[in-house]
Amino acid sequence: MHSLVALLVFAIGLGATFYYWQNLQQGVENEMTNAFSKQTQQIEEALQSRLGLYENFLRGSAGLVSVHDDLTQSDWASYQSVYNIGKAYPDIEGTGVITYLTKDQLPAFLEQRRAQGDANYQIFPAGNRDVYAPSTYSVRYSDNTKSTLGYDTYTEPTRRAAMDRAVELNRMTMTGKVSLLGDTDQSHSAFVLYYPVFRKELPTSTTAERRSALQGFVSMGVDTTKLVDSILSTNQNPNIALQINDNEASGKAHLAYQSTNFKTISIRSDARTERFSIKLNSHNWQFVFSAAPELVSARERQLPEQALWRGLVTCIFFAGLVWYLITDRERKYARQKREEVQTAKDDLLSLASHQLRTPATVVKQYVGMLLQGYAGKLSDQQLSMLDNAYSSNERQLDIINQLLYVARLDAGRITLHKKRVDLTKMMRDVASEQQEAMTNRHQKLSFVMPKNAVYADADPHYIRMVLENLLSNAIKYTPEKGMLSLELKRAPGEVLLVVRDNGVGISAEVQATIFEKFTRVENELSNDVNGSGVGLYLTKQIVELHGGTIEVQSEADKGSAFIVRIPAHDQQDSTEAEHEEAQHDHLA
Repeated sequence: MHSLVALLVFAIGLGATFYYWQNLQQGVENEMTNAFSKQTQQIEEALQSRLGLYENFLRGSAGLVSVHDDLTQSDWASYQSVYNIGKAYPDIEGTGVITYLTKDQLPAFLEQRRAQGDANYQIFPAGNRDVYAPSTYSVRYSDNTKSTLGYDTYTEPTRRAAMDRAVELNRMTMTGKVSLLGDTDQSHSAFVLYYPVFRKELPTSTTAERRSALQGFVSMGVDTTKLVDSILSTNQNPNIALQINDNEASGKAHLAYQSTNFKTISIRSDARTERFSIKLNSHNWQFVFSAAPELVSARERQLPEQALWRGLVTCIFFAGLVWYLITDRERKYARQKREEVQTAKDDLLSLASHQLRTPATVVKQYVGMLLQGYAGKLSDQQLSMLDNAYSSNERQLDIINQLLYVARLDAGRITLHKKRVDLTKMMRDVASEQQEAMTNRHQKLSFVMPKNAVYADADPHYIRMVLENLLSNAIKYTPEKGMLSLELKRAPGEVLLVVRDNGVGISAEVQATIFEKFTRVENELSNDVNGSGVGLYLTKQIVELHGGTIEVQSEADKGSAFIVRIPAHDQQDSTEAEHEEAQHDHLA
């Protein structure tokens, strides 16, 4: 019941938090939309404004051409110099005058050009056509292109389409993406603006009248990249990118412009990208705007997330508080029950200690007395049977002791009494105690340890138990005539105790479980070895109580090495320890 009440409080709070977060998130989306729309509108308006300015240039230039029948290249250059185009508008590659000619008008036109002193003037590309539109005068402002004089612009479909639209609409038009004549940089993207020029004495009210009165065009070549970059440098937030595509082009030729940050922003999964079809001076373009979330201030973007986390924390706090208040009594009751259970376990532990160990100890004493001859001389068969009974009783006592230690460990009732322990002497004592078992199996034991005694702050009883368990296991799981080794090493701040054998080994897949309670490794010798499955568990717990670690290095059929690390008594210099000579003793 208490959990349901807490869950209800959490659900109500979570619903309110989610509603508030959703409103804030929508606010950020609206802010992003407004900022995005403002930026795109500013860029589009700036581009339209610049093109309007260029139309005014061309409109004035068209007036000049229409009233001067004897216009020369010098007159054209002088007129254009007034606008200081080269410095004020670096995106303009050049301006020019194009004359519209029929095949019959061509000879007189060429004669006029030669009369003006341009003896080398030729129309290209060569060919017999009904209509010509050659570049008559031009001024270049960029070194990227060569002179266009004589180039028949009507021979290029994109340019011709733009010029025809200019006549049809009687206003400035633009081409799609083109390469300017003689452009040495193939990466340049450009377009050309055309404004029609009509003979002043003829009517121009209808499209047909304008075609009949057409004298030619004034033109302006514009570098798309320079134009858009100059507009973006004034209006653009660095977190918005622009790509412009020519909608009337095909294939790869459609890409007319791409800002330097477009790829970086557009590939982001959280970027906002929108496409607009825009008609500029009668030509269709696609504008692709891509904006990063940073278009909105970091403070605005972080508000929803902050609100969400604060709401969640608040929900959890109040739900937890309600749950805590409701369950406080239950926790106290449960704690009381646990204490009662622990008391019962302690009582059972005390009972097991006295009721199980005492009879086994008495049996050990009486059998020992019989073996020592206190009841008279016994036959060989009787002695053999008593030996077996004594050994079985010893194994039973050992198992009882180990189970009692496990119970004490689980109850947290083992207390260490540390003192300065000579590990060198202890290892030799343990080996001496288990010498009979090694002799029975014809095994050899070697010692590898420093000449000087090695000390550690440890509980001598429990550290001895660790060594006894590890050496006993090595003896049991090493075949007859096997080799055992006890090694003692110093390391900076710690001592290493290593018990090594060339026995049956432990496979890699079971090594992770050997230190678990009631676990035994199945192998060819395990059926002949008695054990409770808690020896290595006790060993690991005792080592960790000393602030140390134990690890095993082993392969099946290649033996094992158990490495115990415990804190050293003194901080011997590591360099001295590395150069300290070791003793190598061997026992049969």
